[in-house]
Amino acid sequence: MSALIAPIIGYLVGAVPFALLVGFAYGVDLRKVGSGNPGAGNLSRTCGVPAGALGAILDGAKSLFVVLALRQAGFDEGALWLTGVAAVIGHNWSIFLRGRAGRGLASSAGVLVALDPALLWWTTAGAVSGWKIGGGLGGTLGWGLLPFVGLALDRPAYEIWGLIGLALLMFIRRAQGNPGRQPGFKAAIFRAIFDQEPGQSPLVESPVEAGAM
Repeated sequence: MSALIAPIIGYLVGAVPFALLVGFAYGVDLRKVGSGNPGAGNLSRTCGVPAGALGAILDGAKSLFVVLALRQAGFDEGALWLTGVAAVIGHNWSIFLRGRAGRGLASSAGVLVALDPALLWWTTAGAVSGWKIGGGLGGTLGWGLLPFVGLALDRPAYEIWGLIGLALLMFIRRAQGNPGRQPGFKAAIFRAIFDQEPGQSPLVESPVEAGAM
């Protein structure tokens, strides 16, 4: 039953769109401004870095909270990783928004804080790199390569699968893009890697956009 109940709970908690709610508090509907993406990155660009940081912290906290709550309830580590991945799915494709939401990096960070905080050094290094070089490469470096870091550190199999899930969710959500995206497979692959449309000038990311939160 835990293999069924845990991810359902994780998904529903993860689906709460905190970045969108923070935007509302600033008088902005993130779905109608900027990139149209209701996530911490668009919130940061639209309402400022402090607002984006608050949205990212809340999006990370929901994943952290649900995983720690289920650990306290006695769920095993495998079920907890499944819960964390489900929380990020809920964030990226929220039932409350009838579709896509953020990229899931802040929510993924919350999962790591709960289950393996030692790995945050790698994602933070990727975020700092992305902050400097732009073009969405912070997420690619910090999160896309994270499963290999877990393998190098001899993490258990269930955790490796969880890390693979977090990486794939980021790439899939990026590949989908935002409203008005360019069609085609090549454009989707470009978005997955660089988190921008082909031909778009690279943006120097804030730490929030690069995945520091």
